[in-house]
Amino acid sequence: MKTKFFILSVSALALITSIANAQLINPGFETWTNDILVPAAMNPNSGNDTYGWCDYNFFNSPLAGNSPITVTRCTDTVRTGNYSVRLESKVYTPTSWNIYKYWGIPFIGHEYNDTLGILFNGKLNVTNQTFIPGTACPQNLAQFKFYYQYRPNGNDTAECRVALMSGDSLVAGGAFKTSTATAGSGWQEAVIDFTYISGLTPDTLYVLFSSTSLDYSPRSGSVLWIDDASFVFPTGVEQILEEESNVTIFPNPSNGAFSIRNLQGNNNQQIIEIYNLLGEKVYYAFYKDKSMLDVDISSSSRGIYFVKFFDEGKINIERIVIQ
Repeated sequence: MKTKFFILSVSALALITSIANAQLINPGFETWTNDILVPAAMNPNSGNDTYGWCDYNFFNSPLAGNSPITVTRCTDTVRTGNYSVRLESKVYTPTSWNIYKYWGIPFIGHEYNDTLGILFNGKLNVTNQTFIPGTACPQNLAQFKFYYQYRPNGNDTAECRVALMSGDSLVAGGAFKTSTATAGSGWQEAVIDFTYISGLTPDTLYVLFSSTSLDYSPRSGSVLWIDDASFVFPTGVEQILEEESNVTIFPNPSNGAFSIRNLQGNNNQQIIEIYNLLGEKVYYAFYKDKSMLDVDISSSSRGIYFVKFFDEGKINIERIVIQ
């Protein structure tokens, strides 16, 4: 039996409802069920159409294209308890992949590549091919943690991406990436700090693990073991106040080159920052006495980004799409 300790930021009485709704489901990967379409495969959840950890093992079914099984229950590489989860990146067949690759958009901002080994949270119904990304989390978080071992194929990269969402709006995000081979060297702890870009109250937590790169040159044969996931509540998260503005971005969507128009154009030093869905800052600039600014982030991956404006303590956030 695995035990998790959560660091609370205010009194337990005030947080009891939020914490009950925000706990991770099956954080130690001790619960496994047989796949409804592929009985030989096991998934780290309570069964089809339940919230928890999801995978694409059902692609192994002849009905879905006979893709390989990529997520397995592990008994010989375990940190605590009886099991951990093992991800191995493999090539999916086009029959299934052309249908389901778009399920990557909520997590990484674009379609999945055809080579991957992933585990993600949400509710998946394989009988009617529906998917609800993420699990309930009506509470700000400070960190997401887990333990891992990694055996990359060449210079491949394992990833974990997390995001707190309020509806379709990003509240906070973060990511962990490693190309270092650690298999055989014991378990390593990964700590992801949430970067907040909005003062909205979150309602959903997205978590995605991958044994191979999600953006560039994925490799078949990389293996990632994961155990003991958890998160930490903040001691206090400063709420960001978003002000109404007339700022516009054109074109939007774009290829990454666009203009920001209707800026304040005053003598104050103002700041623009751009974040991806992980909460990673990809661009920043200082300016004053300008009503328009040209920006080029075309070297960034396609997907959804958030433009954050600072002016005399006021903050505005706009959403952009790079295609």
